[in-house]
Amino acid sequence: MSRSFGIDLMRTLSILLVILYHYGFAKGFNLGYFAIEFLFVISGFLIGQILFNDFYSTESVEASSVKRFMIRRWFRILPLYYFAIFVKFIVDPSIGWNVFYYVFFLQNHFYGVTFYPETWTLVIDEWFYLGTPVLLFLFMRFISGEKKAVGFYILGLIIFINILRIVWVYYSDRKWEGLVGNVPLRQDTLLLGVFLAFIKRNYYSIFEKMNSIKFFVLAVSLLVLYISIIYSIRVPSDHINQFFWTRTVSFSLLSFLVFLSLPFIENSIYPFRHNKLKVVNKAIVWGSKLSYALYLFHGQAFSLVKKVFLSVDVSILLLRILAIILSIFFSYLLYQFLEKNFLIIRDKYYPDRIHYK
Repeated sequence: MSRSFGIDLMRTLSILLVILYHYGFAKGFNLGYFAIEFLFVISGFLIGQILFNDFYSTESVEASSVKRFMIRRWFRILPLYYFAIFVKFIVDPSIGWNVFYYVFFLQNHFYGVTFYPETWTLVIDEWFYLGTPVLLFLFMRFISGEKKAVGFYILGLIIFINILRIVWVYYSDRKWEGLVGNVPLRQDTLLLGVFLAFIKRNYYSIFEKMNSIKFFVLAVSLLVLYISIIYSIRVPSDHINQFFWTRTVSFSLLSFLVFLSLPFIENSIYPFRHNKLKVVNKAIVWGSKLSYALYLFHGQAFSLVKKVFLSVDVSILLLRILAIILSIFFSYLLYQFLEKNFLIIRDKYYPDRIHYK
């Protein structure tokens, strides 16, 4: 699978929104949350394509496909993540042995994310990478690999998670903040991406119909409407916990709107053709490549800048700009000398049948 400029664009815009929110450029309303939801669905979509390509490439679904997928994901996620945790621990060792909650991606439920707040999304991602391939393998190997059955199975999982979330909120009155990082109750977001990958592989005519400008405009219009409704609920005062739907079906509803827009984003958004804008194309592709490192280290870069200039009379705007520059610089170095090298090793010893870095 070749690179998609549209996917690169969404990754770059998403990480940019996250950084701008965390740096205080957009106070009051967290657009970074919507960016994260985009990344979740995109992750499920790309991972789903990899899994289905591997599973359907042999006469029967093989456990080796699951093993190869997980090893490749570990090479992609763990080296940079553990390096980030190590750096954070050196800077702030007060967490002590509790750092092992972060080592095993257990912080969302058993410790808390205050030590490294950005990692809450990686916990959801990592358990998705562990659970989804196994669930798909078991069903396709021992129950049915027939495409309709697999499709209903994925939809069933999405519906089941929504029912669990509804029941959980009904009986516990859990607040939105306690649900957004809940690992088992957020897997539906990524599974919607997997379901789109399933449609693309097995019902491409439907996928092609979704890949139209009219369909895309409709999806974006509904997405803007959704964001506007959430904005009215959260600004100027936050009332999101006063509504049952915002704590239950709203997660899948947002993901579904992203789901509707992805076919066009993947296949019908092209690089700029004008020579003077080619530098923008390169910036977008590099933004996508550096997005993981940027996500992990932009907070630490901002903390470093504030500490260095603590006793200097510098405007907060300048500090933010310096932090962005430092984040990009560090992320580039980390990509070139750490992340990229592990990807090379991964592709050498554990080649996949489909590539998207």
